[in-house]
Amino acid sequence: TAMKVNRQRSLAEPAEGDPSHSAADAAGTPAKARRPRLRLSLRAVIIVVSVSVLAVPLLGVYMLRLHEITLLRQTQHELKVATTLLAGGYAAAYAAHPDTVAAAPSSGAQTAALRRAADRPLDFSDATRGPWPEARPGPAAAPVAAQVGAELAPMLAAAAASTAADIRLLDHRGVVVASTADDIGLSLAHAEEVQQALAGHSNAGLRLVAEPVQPLVRGATTRAHVAIPVHAASRLIGAVTAARMPSTIIDTLADKRYQLALGALAILGVAVGIAVVTARTLAMPIQRLRRSTREVAQDQSARFEPGRHPRVRELAELADSIETMVVNLQRRTRDMRDFVRHVNHAFKTPLAAARGAAELLGDHADDMTGTEARHFLGNLSADLAHLDRLTNRLLELAQADLATTGAQVTDVLAIARQLGNPVVRVHGEDATARAPAASVYAVLENLIDNATQNGASRVDVRASRSGATVEVAVADDGAGIAAADRGHVFDPFYTTRGGRGGTGLGLAICRALVETAGGSIALTASDNGATFTVALPAAD
Repeated sequence: TAMKVNRQRSLAEPAEGDPSHSAADAAGTPAKARRPRLRLSLRAVIIVVSVSVLAVPLLGVYMLRLHEITLLRQTQHELKVATTLLAGGYAAAYAAHPDTVAAAPSSGAQTAALRRAADRPLDFSDATRGPWPEARPGPAAAPVAAQVGAELAPMLAAAAASTAADIRLLDHRGVVVASTADDIGLSLAHAEEVQQALAGHSNAGLRLVAEPVQPLVRGATTRAHVAIPVHAASRLIGAVTAARMPSTIIDTLADKRYQLALGALAILGVAVGIAVVTARTLAMPIQRLRRSTREVAQDQSARFEPGRHPRVRELAELADSIETMVVNLQRRTRDMRDFVRHVNHAFKTPLAAARGAAELLGDHADDMTGTEARHFLGNLSADLAHLDRLTNRLLELAQADLATTGAQVTDVLAIARQLGNPVVRVHGEDATARAPAASVYAVLENLIDNATQNGASRVDVRASRSGATVEVAVADDGAGIAAADRGHVFDPFYTTRGGRGGTGLGLAICRALVETAGGSIALTASDNGATFTVALPAAD
């Protein structure tokens, strides 16, 4: 009758070093908990396969579009890296120049500007500006910026050669001081990207190509632009811009003829695979079920292995039913074996002690003094009392497993006050739970008795309601529970007071009563003593 609690323990915490537990627990996992919920009828399987065949070319188009966006973002990343490196070189060369006193005037907005390029990934769905504006005549470039631009011209050329991008260095008024185009000395202050960079904000965006050559390919009609501000000595000294047309799908595919051939073979393989799967949707699952059931019939301890779970609803339900039946039979056998082993261990010690005391009294009663005889008689009486407690506890555990909740509403704090224990302090107001009063009484009584037997001089019972749950915390100031014992306190027959009459069933009974009422109980962390938290369904 204690199988339910023992089963929950064995499933949640398999015994270490016991291979039968590990295999049985793996086999005892409920099928519905580890099987997908998707169930298709045979007609649905045929429809899904047909739609899958049609979806293959559509998926190919989608992947091409996705790759196109990837190429755009790869271009943006390369431009960001190039502009960031050039901005660092620009700032270092500017700061090292002896005439940096003539730098741009500082302002709060400029000194607080961002130094990194825009990290928002570009997408072809973003707003696209018109073609890049032509540079115009403007004011003369700042002398220091012009000299630094001339010094960085080789670096600019190397960066442009590796990225195939148009790169420009500008002073703080937007005048080009170094460029891969023929616009040095002209102004780009009217470009929106440059205006944002000179205001201290990094940015990235798309612009149309003046004369698109392949209008059907989105990458061929746009150019990615990145502009970042440059600071030196807490001053905004200029900006760096870079622009490049991203690689197009056509260019990429032209260089990947072998990959395209492999893709075509893959599509062919998918089609063949779909045909094979369709042909074997029924035959293979039935063969696997027949083989697995035959193995279990020959060896009852064998694990039921249905193989890959069938996707057809009818076969899936059949596999679940067979697996559940096998798992339940194996679980009951294992629980019975474990329960018998625990009961045997719990009864063997007091029986052996009682037998020894009786044999000593029978063999040496005439030679014993009255004190000695009373000592052995006391031991015999204590062992018999322990056996009586074990029997009563087993009966309580059986009643806890068989208890029914019904619709009874119980005031948990009123039950705690009815205990009449002088060490108990009750806190809280509204704590009405949907649970039998007898079960709540037994749970609180067991928890408080455990606390007092572990040296507690005060037990606080606090209750609070949270939504549809009533939480009851029973905290004491006793010796507490050792870390090594915390994971086993709810195990049947597990006790740290075996030499003081403990049966190891009190907390197991508490858990059975609480779970039967639809709640849960747990040992929670506390600074001193022990704290148990009981969660019960709240009354409406």
